[in-house]
Amino acid sequence: MNKHLTSKLLTLLLLLFFVACSNEESPWEEPSTGTETGHLTNVITETSFDKEDLAAMVVNFVAGQGINLPVEFVTLLMRDVDVAAIEYSTTGVNGEPITASGVIAMPQGTTSYDHLVSIQHGTLNMEEAPSKQLFYYEMLPVICGHVIVMADYIGYGSSQTPDRQHPYLHDRLTGTACADMIEAAREYLKQKNLTETNDDIELMGYSQGGQASMATLFELERRGLTESVRAVYAGGGPYDLESILQTFLAYKDNPMPYERTGYAPYLIRGMVYGEQLEVSDENLYAPEVIEQGLNEMFSTRPLFEWHEALGTDITQVIHPDFFTAPTFNGNADVIAVIEALRKNSLINSSIEPQVPVYLYHSPQDDFVPYSNAVNAHQHWTTSTLTDLSMPGHVLGGVEFMLRYMGLWELVGPMLGMGS
Repeated sequence: MNKHLTSKLLTLLLLLFFVACSNEESPWEEPSTGTETGHLTNVITETSFDKEDLAAMVVNFVAGQGINLPVEFVTLLMRDVDVAAIEYSTTGVNGEPITASGVIAMPQGTTSYDHLVSIQHGTLNMEEAPSKQLFYYEMLPVICGHVIVMADYIGYGSSQTPDRQHPYLHDRLTGTACADMIEAAREYLKQKNLTETNDDIELMGYSQGGQASMATLFELERRGLTESVRAVYAGGGPYDLESILQTFLAYKDNPMPYERTGYAPYLIRGMVYGEQLEVSDENLYAPEVIEQGLNEMFSTRPLFEWHEALGTDITQVIHPDFFTAPTFNGNADVIAVIEALRKNSLINSSIEPQVPVYLYHSPQDDFVPYSNAVNAHQHWTTSTLTDLSMPGHVLGGVEFMLRYMGLWELVGPMLGMGS
């Protein structure tokens, strides 16, 4: 997509936000005093972002993509927003209570709500935890009147560990943290004297957020809260973790370099940490990684630095035994990781979704194989699968958001895309 077309798309999207969203506001009430109850344990900070703040964020973000938008125009499309970063109690990898964090955002002047939108974010560096940013761009639907809830995930924000451990794509730990964040958000909103007229929930997310949205649904179903969930909107999600591993392995014989090799150890570490596996790095990573001490980086440096340091050759990142299925040369540590991937693949869950699940995926996704959505759709009888028209994982995410907002039928034809 050229820059002119992308600029046109973003401008139109912002304009449609302006047309579709109500700007009616009412006075904000101060939080009530009271004792700590339930999941909510602490309010880290409360702040507000005015229209100019949000406009600057949008303009700076698109400028990073080589697109220039006038800040005055974007400001007209924004609205003032209240944001709170909170801490809450959830469950850690050993079943122990831990303190996690997340953010809540709402249009300034909100006094009541009839649903929450729990947005599960895509993969981030730990330094980019939503509670540290306070307003993360995936929360932008707040300007249309939604009350947004977003968990940091375990290992991010208040639950970050010194060795930077995050149970990446772990089914139960992801779902539990997000479900507990929803309950903590309700407690916070009650303290703010906001009236909850209905306890409905929508779950939504793209990429890791798609997986996390389904994991959250399964956790809510375990808790008997299915009736509160209106629907799940999951785009580009990794629901079949073995296929994700196969994507990495395929680059062994693929002449095209893969520039995000850091995701392979991130996935492996996620399974090792989440399942508390007793394994050694020497049996999981390539000899080159061990010899150069690059594995030490996994517990000391941000994820984005891993990609550059590890290079583009996957065979020099993960252990050669990963490429020798089905026996894996008898490498017990590799086999343990493979079994953890199978256990945490959502398509293998014994839980059947009881609410509408709207799956979206690009057949041309270059990060998460399209087979993830196909296999999930076959397993989940309440699901529908919509093929995204835009190529690639990132642009697929743009289309996913447009579809979630109900704007694709207007924008798609302008881009020469089908409905």
